[in-house]
Amino acid sequence: MLSNPEAMKPAISTNNKLGKQIPLFFNKAEISGRGIDPVDHRQVWMKDRLRMEAGGNENRKSSRSGSWVSWAMKMFAWGLQATGTFQKGFQNASNIIFREQSLVVPSLPNSFNGFTILFLSDLHLDMMPGLERNIAELIWGREFDLCVMTGDYATASLGGESESLNALKKIVQAIKSRHGILGVLGNHDSARDVFALESIGMNVLINESYLVEKSGSILQFIGTDDIRFYTDQIAQVLKKSADQCTIALVHSPELYDRAAAAGVNVYLCGHTHGGQICLPGGFPVMTNLKRGKPFHTGHWCYKGMQGITNIGVGTSDLPIRFNTVGEVLSITLSS
Repeated sequence: MLSNPEAMKPAISTNNKLGKQIPLFFNKAEISGRGIDPVDHRQVWMKDRLRMEAGGNENRKSSRSGSWVSWAMKMFAWGLQATGTFQKGFQNASNIIFREQSLVVPSLPNSFNGFTILFLSDLHLDMMPGLERNIAELIWGREFDLCVMTGDYATASLGGESESLNALKKIVQAIKSRHGILGVLGNHDSARDVFALESIGMNVLINESYLVEKSGSILQFIGTDDIRFYTDQIAQVLKKSADQCTIALVHSPELYDRAAAAGVNVYLCGHTHGGQICLPGGFPVMTNLKRGKPFHTGHWCYKGMQGITNIGVGTSDLPIRFNTVGEVLSITLSS
């Protein structure tokens, strides 16, 4: 049971007002097959998410601390330090870039031609203190129509007044976005982080949609929880893609087929860090994907849906990069 169910009720309208999250409501047949009366979907989501987190979800970072992966990373770090190349990897990870990409979306309403999206993913701000300053410098003086972030704001939970949250707040304050900042959760993020993220001015989409209006036309953004915490709510919000031109914000590319089947037009994600540590030529040693591995980086297409997998800004496991470059991405839409 939630200790304070009232606290989970969103301070937003439940109708289709533009520029507002649109909560979904479910009946007992639509919530994991359990007998529950219609309630605020965020309460249901929070309860399920915390239960999965407490159960040590097998795909979460915290659950693999004793796995061969962590052991291999420790041995790899030792090898890098022994050969003097660890510092080079750290410098590579620190040298993030600002990259611009144009995206042609045939179904895009004409009034959204030239619409710009600042796209950040996988900040992992606790891995490299000071990275927020590099990000702020890259976006300084730039203005965007919308900013989106696709999760993993820190490797550990943000908490209430953590250094990572303070660093993220500085980034949020540096962003100039006409329609605000949208975010979703990643596999490193806790359900409790929603309160922290919204306290600094972000609009977190918990299996919800967000409408942007220009000259009478609508562009819909939907945001889902990470696939490692999959519930029926994700399937329900994907169905809203049939209504209008839709851009999905998802932490990982692993929902690619379900999103395409639902009618999503553009799929923005991260999670893979572009491999983070790659062989020459950009071949990743590891992508941390169980499915959708061909979509581990960059622009891709699947059955009429376009996707972009952000290389990410930060790093996880080790604060290093080889043959990949962290990116702050700006997308310009056109029809």
